Amino acid sequence: MPLPADILRIGLITDGGRIDDGGFNQQAYEGLLRAAQEHGIEVVVRQPASPTAYENELRQLLDEDCRLIVTVGSVTGPAVERIAGRYPKAHFIVVDYEPLVESQNMTGLVFAEDQAAFLAGALAGLITSQGNVGFIGGKDLPPIRRFHRGFANGMALTNRQAKLIAVYTNTFTDAAAGVEAAGKLAAEGVDIIFAAAGACGNAGLLAAASQGTWVIGADQDVWVTTFQNGRQAGAERVLTSAMKRVDEAVYQAVKKALQGSLRGGTMRFDLANAGVGLAPFHDADVAVPSEVRGKILEITESLKSGRIRTGVGPQGEEIRRGIFARLTAWNWQAALIPFLAIISALIIGAIFIMAFDPKVWAAFGSGFGAGMQAAWHSIVRAYTSLFEGAFGSPARIVEGFRVFFQTGETDELLAGIRPLTESLRIATPYIFAGLAVALGFRCGLFNIGAEGQYFIGGLASVFVGYSIKGLPWFIHLPLALAAGMAGGALWASIAGFLKARTGAHEVINTIMLNYIAFRLADYLLQVGGPMSRPGDFRPISPEIQRSAYLPQFFPNDPSIRLNAGLLLALLAVFLVYFLLFKTTIGFEIRAVGANPRAARTAGISVARNIMLAMALSGGLAGLAGAHDILGVLHFMPNAFFSGYGFDAIALALLGKSHPVGVLLAALLFGFLRAGAQRMQAPPALVPIDIISIVQALIIIFIAAPEIIRLVYRIRAPKEVGEAVFTRGWGRL
Repeated sequence: MPLPADILRIGLITDGGRIDDGGFNQQAYEGLLRAAQEHGIEVVVRQPASPTAYENELRQLLDEDCRLIVTVGSVTGPAVERIAGRYPKAHFIVVDYEPLVESQNMTGLVFAEDQAAFLAGALAGLITSQGNVGFIGGKDLPPIRRFHRGFANGMALTNRQAKLIAVYTNTFTDAAAGVEAAGKLAAEGVDIIFAAAGACGNAGLLAAASQGTWVIGADQDVWVTTFQNGRQAGAERVLTSAMKRVDEAVYQAVKKALQGSLRGGTMRFDLANAGVGLAPFHDADVAVPSEVRGKILEITESLKSGRIRTGVGPQGEEIRRGIFARLTAWNWQAALIPFLAIISALIIGAIFIMAFDPKVWAAFGSGFGAGMQAAWHSIVRAYTSLFEGAFGSPARIVEGFRVFFQTGETDELLAGIRPLTESLRIATPYIFAGLAVALGFRCGLFNIGAEGQYFIGGLASVFVGYSIKGLPWFIHLPLALAAGMAGGALWASIAGFLKARTGAHEVINTIMLNYIAFRLADYLLQVGGPMSRPGDFRPISPEIQRSAYLPQFFPNDPSIRLNAGLLLALLAVFLVYFLLFKTTIGFEIRAVGANPRAARTAGISVARNIMLAMALSGGLAGLAGAHDILGVLHFMPNAFFSGYGFDAIALALLGKSHPVGVLLAALLFGFLRAGAQRMQAPPALVPIDIISIVQALIIIFIAAPEIIRLVYRIRAPKEVGEAVFTRGWGRL
């Protein structure tokens, strides 16, 4: 919120210290005083003795007509935020605190302490001779954690053998606690101490330096402040300081405020804008070799450019450890149950393969051992064919690469990877259709009409593809894709509207709409029909214009039908994930799916979200149809049945209605479908129905996980989330 230019008084409230404490209270005061003197404005300082007096001091400044107030410390941020909401005409600048995004009259000054500390840690790792380095922290707050973690990671970069010993004092003002902490670290044999604990830490540095230990300060250049420009005993043992230019940050923020350009939100200061950095070496200059200086300069530039990262999160958490913690804390049953379901289905499928192979039964006539051997060979042949049909023959792929590197010919290589490309081609519409059903599930809707929406999407895209002529591809192709998506969305919106307005069951509606879509396609594409191909005895549409073709990955090999639709499907996975989990719209959709009554109580429009979810679901299913028209067939037959829409229900269940889970499930189904075609051929000669059995078993085991838990002796989780797929009849 811009401030008026007639500000006459600016307030400053310190954080449990004085303005001459040698820390960021003093820095904030110096930066504020510099800006105020340039504009001839009075500065009013409050130094509360305790946290309980903080809000009273803040209100007194407001009563004294201070319309711009600078406060120091992350602990005080929430209190300032509460008061800022009650005084919209005042503006508050808070050091070391990130306010809410929507804050209009509050600006946080946030520093990349981890970057400055990372450099200090890298220096300590290069200088230490004992291999033991100490850290003194004040209170366990985000800025202090950023100092701590950044220092540790910087030291690990230059000296993996060095050990960091940390002591927290839980105070910023108690000098005795700082001296005690320094004594503890000295007893551990450290030869360098880094302190980020305000006046408390500085007292510890004084004590340590006087005993000959190298020390590193924080916030300000402690050689200048705490060691009084080198006059204090032990100043020659000050290695450097991890500086936060609080004075410059406050100066810049106050200057903007006085110019009327300061906005609410966060101002960030890091190495790139000189907001943080290392202090000069001063008296320790001779102790820092030139190669060490060069290494620190190299690390500094790498941090600025992003080639090196500190590995520290915004709350001071260790990012690498955070990832490990998330992995170890993850409920692995969420992945284990589907995995075991697939394995179990393949095992039962193997039994069917063995049971229906006449050669196996003939072998059993010669003895049990011969029969078991024949059964094993039958299963191996079948699943080898399944693998090669899904991914290709490894030997043939290796040979293709050999020929390519020797001669540059690609024919053998393309023939080797053709099965893999076909698997991905089949998986592409599965991805679209699976996302369609999963998105509906997230809103508590069972969109069983994805097959009909697939039909309508195909009809719309083929019509735009053949009827519009003379357009360049970069207009015609997006137009045809948009038509397919719009067709599916409009078709699904009928069921969404009926559900939202009348409470009609979406399962019944979408099933009926499927039949209407099928019969509509029959009528439009019948010989002599409105969309039939002139002069052709087959019930098919005219071929689309080449400008509406989806680009092929291998245009010189027509047998490979993999096209750019795969990239669109992957983009759809990302967009659906982003929509559901990173946007307000997605939150509302999920809230309606979890509990529509609670969502309505919270002010969320249930009807609007039902219609929106169904429209988006139908649009994705329509894209599946558009893909098959624009990227594979290039025309539409009236027998456009694919089964994608119905298989999508299984995909959504297998993927737990999560976009990434749906992607993996779609790839699995694509591999199974492509591999099944190879299983039918010699030498396996396995009916394709076996794969349908395997798919059905996978779904049964996923839908009834207790079977898997019973067979594999897996303990049920303590908390089980319930997915609501449909809420039946009646208005929600």
